[in-house]
Amino acid sequence: MTQILNIKHPIVQAPMSWLTDAHLVASVAEAGGLGFLAPHAGQTTDPTSNEEVLDRMRNEIRKVKALTDKPFGVPFIVSYNFALIPLMVDLFIEERVPVVLDNGLLDPQIYAKFKQAGIKIICRLPNPNLADALKAQELGADILVLTGFDEGGTLPMKEIGSFNVLAEFVGKVDLPIMLAGGIADKKSVQVAQTLGAEGVWVGTAFIATKECRASEKVKQWIVDSTANDLLLFRTEPYYYRSLPTELAKQCFQMSESGASRADIAKVMNAGTGMRLGMLEGDFDNGYVSVGNGISAIDRIKSVQELIDELMN
Repeated sequence: MTQILNIKHPIVQAPMSWLTDAHLVASVAEAGGLGFLAPHAGQTTDPTSNEEVLDRMRNEIRKVKALTDKPFGVPFIVSYNFALIPLMVDLFIEERVPVVLDNGLLDPQIYAKFKQAGIKIICRLPNPNLADALKAQELGADILVLTGFDEGGTLPMKEIGSFNVLAEFVGKVDLPIMLAGGIADKKSVQVAQTLGAEGVWVGTAFIATKECRASEKVKQWIVDSTANDLLLFRTEPYYYRSLPTELAKQCFQMSESGASRADIAKVMNAGTGMRLGMLEGDFDNGYVSVGNGISAIDRIKSVQELIDELMN
C-alpha cells in the first residue's frame, strides 16, 4: 500500500465533510500518511452553484500543493448532486491530483479516465460486499477500503463490527485492503494488520488533532468521552452515531419510538447538522458524528504525534 500511494506509513486520514482543509491534509502528508480533502474543505458556508463548488475545491487543492510535495487525495463524489461528478473528475485530472476516492460508484468510464491519467484510485464501499469488491478490482482500483460498523459518519447498513468485516474478503480479492472503523490507537492498527489489512483508514482520531479545524469544544468532548456515551440512531438510508448533543438526543428518541428513517433524516439535517455541531460547536442544533474508537483518545495531539503513535 505504501508503494502504491508513495507514502511512508499505511495510514489514511478520512475525508470528513467540513472538517478538512489544506493545512490538515498537508500535515498528514508531511507526517508520512495520506490526507484527504473532503466536501466543503476549508469552507464555512454552503456553495451557491456548481461553479463555486469546483472553484473552492480547485483552490484548496492548489493550497495543499503549495504546502507539500507529497501525495494527497480527494473524493470525486462531493455532494448528492451527481451532475458534479464528471466535472470533478475533469478537475482532478487537470490539477493532477495524486489519489482519488470512489465511494462505491464503480463507474467504468471514470475509472478508465483516472487510470489513463496515472491517478491512483482507492475504492471505499459504503456497504462492503464481495461482488462489488471484485468489480472494483476488475475496473482497476488500486486499494480497497472495508468499513465496519464501528466507524463515525455514515455507517454501513449491516451491523458488522470492523474486525469481523475483513473475514469475507481476505484471500478472496487481490487488492490491498485497508480497514476503516474504530481505528484510533496502535493496538487497533496492529489487530487490523494481524487480521489481513495492509493499512488503516482513520477519521475520529484526526478530528482530535491540533491541525483539524473542528471546534475545540468538539475535540475536548471526544477526549472526555468513551464509546458508551454515543447515541446510535436510524436515518435514511443508513445509521448514524453521535455524541449526545440536543439534536442527537432528539434523533435517538425518534429512532427508539419507531419514527420513520425519512422523518429522522429531516430532523438530522445531515450536511448542515454536521457543520453546526462539528465545525461551529453548536450542540443544540448540530450533531457530532464520531466512531467507537473515541475510547482510546485521551488527549489532543498534533498530526505528527498521532501518526507516530499509530505506527509505534
